[in-house]
Amino acid sequence: MPGCFAWCPRQVKTPSQSIIETKSSKRLSDLENQVTPSTAMYAIDGGLAFAEALESVSDLIPIPLLSNFVGVAIKVLEACEEATIIEENVKDLQGRVYNLTLVVIHTVPVSGNTSVELRGRIKQLQSLLDIIIADLTKIKEQKKWLLVFFRTMNKERIDKCKERLNAALEQFNVGSQLRVEDLLEKIKSDYSAFAAQLNRIEEAVHKTNQPHNAPLPRQDMPPPPHIFFGREHVVDNIVSLLVSEHASRVCIAGVGGMGKTSVALAVIDSATIKDAFAKRYIFWVPCVEAKSADLLRRILYAQLRITAESYDSLDPLIAELDASKERRLLLLDNFETPWLSGQPEDQTRVGDILVRLAALSHISLLVTMTSGFAPGDIQWQTIELPSLDPTAARNTFETLYPAVADSPKLEELSKALDRNPLAITLMAAHGKGSHASADDLLQEWNTTGTEMISRVDRAISMSVHRVEVMESNHNALTLFAILSMIPAGTTGINLRWWAPNLTSYLAPVQILRTAALIEQDDESFETSRIFVRTTIQYMPPVIRFVIDHRSTPDDSTFKSDLKALASEETNIQGLLMQIDVHTSRPRALEALIAFAFYQSWTKPSTVLASHAVMIATAAHEDPDVPDPDAAARRVAEAHQCLGKTLFRLDQYNEAYAHFEEARGRFKDLPGGPDLPHAGECSLELLRTQMFINIADGDELEPLVEELKASLSHDENQKYHVARGLFAVGYFLWWSRAEDEDTLNKLGTAKQIFEELDCPASTAECLYVMARTYIRRYEHLEGLPLAREALGKAEQSGDALLISDIALTVAGCLIALELYDEALGSVEQSLSSAQAVGNPLGIAQNLEFLGYCCAAKMDLPGARIAYEGARMQFAKIKSVQARNSLAICSVNLEELGRITEIDKIALSALKQSDFVHN
Repeated sequence: MPGCFAWCPRQVKTPSQSIIETKSSKRLSDLENQVTPSTAMYAIDGGLAFAEALESVSDLIPIPLLSNFVGVAIKVLEACEEATIIEENVKDLQGRVYNLTLVVIHTVPVSGNTSVELRGRIKQLQSLLDIIIADLTKIKEQKKWLLVFFRTMNKERIDKCKERLNAALEQFNVGSQLRVEDLLEKIKSDYSAFAAQLNRIEEAVHKTNQPHNAPLPRQDMPPPPHIFFGREHVVDNIVSLLVSEHASRVCIAGVGGMGKTSVALAVIDSATIKDAFAKRYIFWVPCVEAKSADLLRRILYAQLRITAESYDSLDPLIAELDASKERRLLLLDNFETPWLSGQPEDQTRVGDILVRLAALSHISLLVTMTSGFAPGDIQWQTIELPSLDPTAARNTFETLYPAVADSPKLEELSKALDRNPLAITLMAAHGKGSHASADDLLQEWNTTGTEMISRVDRAISMSVHRVEVMESNHNALTLFAILSMIPAGTTGINLRWWAPNLTSYLAPVQILRTAALIEQDDESFETSRIFVRTTIQYMPPVIRFVIDHRSTPDDSTFKSDLKALASEETNIQGLLMQIDVHTSRPRALEALIAFAFYQSWTKPSTVLASHAVMIATAAHEDPDVPDPDAAARRVAEAHQCLGKTLFRLDQYNEAYAHFEEARGRFKDLPGGPDLPHAGECSLELLRTQMFINIADGDELEPLVEELKASLSHDENQKYHVARGLFAVGYFLWWSRAEDEDTLNKLGTAKQIFEELDCPASTAECLYVMARTYIRRYEHLEGLPLAREALGKAEQSGDALLISDIALTVAGCLIALELYDEALGSVEQSLSSAQAVGNPLGIAQNLEFLGYCCAAKMDLPGARIAYEGARMQFAKIKSVQARNSLAICSVNLEELGRITEIDKIALSALKQSDFVHN
């Protein structure tokens, strides 16, 4: 919240330590002269904004008396905001309550040790505020015509409220020499010692309720067009629709090249729009990359700056938009991509997204799309852009290419181009680059005609086949065709993957820039992003790119492969999602599954993995499939990938079903069983059952024997043999067998993994070995192993593994009462858990954070962290989560009964078994 209370929300937790005492009572008029905020302050910090600030603080005030009073004051301020028909009197009353609340907060000491007399006076004021609320409620409940008819009577009622408040203020003896600005500075100063720490805790908890990192990079809104003729009346019309009393749904439709985006950006830049919508509530949503409903949903999350545990559902986004009734404006630009690019069923899902957005009465929608119809079952105000009028067309051409300003052929040329803004822009660039006259350009157009129309988004391109500089280099045409088919462009260094047959790249890029067909930012060639202005559906060499960067956390290239795939993630996902059941490219399906595995390690999403299962199954069931064994293997891999994704999202029961399906398919391949992969699926089944906790050790022993036999059937394959040894050691630890047997199995597996240079599996072995010592309360022995495991996990790059092991390090440090070091490990673990959106890891870290705060005598921080942990555990369906949920609830009750933490209070808090497990 801006202005003088910008420091207040979610920071102030206790009142000032000083007590305002006065030796004489002054009349309220004196107080008003000294304390009443200025008109400017009201403009910045109105009653409702101040109420929201107080509300964010009131629950954290550890003094019940003051917290209750602030709660009642909030209700008065909110009620005042709703009684707008008698605004002057209400604002006056609101100002007095504003002042009163400041003074009361400043008057009650930090310790909360108030005298009986002071408590009585505060309760008396609170009772008066209750009466004022009742009066305001009666006014609010009147029908509008009664409010107008009884306007004088209602003003008198407000005046009586003010008189009662005046008398109470005099009795409270608040005649202070302090001005409001001084009060604010004093309160701010009193609480500054708490602010930084509480901000840190609050921010951590806020992130946990929205734990995932951004699904896609957020893009900045382009600037409004600087060359813009003939569209002013269209802009004014759209502006009037958007600022109307009811939220509008406006669609700018038409053929390609008519300047729909330029008009929309001019609308956004309008002063009227800026007055109607706060800058932070105007959003540009570029849909040109959204070739599926899933990508559209992810782009919405990114552009609206909303994060969620998972981006597979629109529910968190809708809930956050609905939480505040502030007017918002969403510009969905190039909406033809999600609406027209996918399958019919995908269009239904895109339509559902539109309907849900349109159902929010405070959201105005502005859509641009290349189509003759507006999208979805929504009542749109459709604006179809016509061609430019002759004057606007001429002004545009002359501005872009001044050399033809006096040409008598310019009018005829503009008419031949149908006065299409994009056609004019490209033709002007063509003429400027070749120094052609308007007559030359017209003759060329009349000669070549539609041969100059590009396939790029059905828009007219004047520079593809006839620009002289492009004809001089065939590579430029090839590169342009490829770049036209990449949704988000690419970097210079990655051009070799998208255009592997080109012999050079620098010259074609320069030619395309000269022809104004591509854009390139100002960084170095290798890191700069190169893109064209529009796209069409196409499958470029993305398949090779993904397959060449396919690896696992035990591979030395895993971290670099993750980085390479991340740099092209938007392009890759958009193109791979176009693979449908009719795809006849086995390598395309192979790339789809490989990329779904990549997402399971970075940003788990069931959308791509589920799509891979569907496509692989359809390909396998095709009676004409050329390689049945390979097709069956891809189905098994797809199920394994979906199971892995679900497991990392803590959806254990669903994950179990897909691991079981994958194991069966690997064992039943037409060309013979793939036992190593079947064994890995059995290991995943074992791990999943441990989390579900539906079986005891005896029931799991057959599964352990099976996976051991599958993984070690060939003694020459040392990696798989070591994976079998690890699985047995992991099971022995879980079933609480003899520790020596556990450590021996894990130690042998670790040695093999180290010889093979497999960092992730080495880390897993060390991790379970450390937990073996921790369970025996030998934390000094377990801590070095846990730290060594963390180093190996960091070397691998597996974020979830890093999170799990860093959490174990934190548990050791907590047990050893090294709380400052523990907080550092919690921060690392929480960051990694949030990066992959892992609910269990997030919840466990918050629980540890709560205990560390309590151990450092930080009561507000402990409450916030435990509450965040409780909310996260409640979302997870497992025995472990239910047990931890109960512990957090008990600890919150314990913390709610105290006003400060000491050693006795700390000893009453329960620790999760995970600290010693």
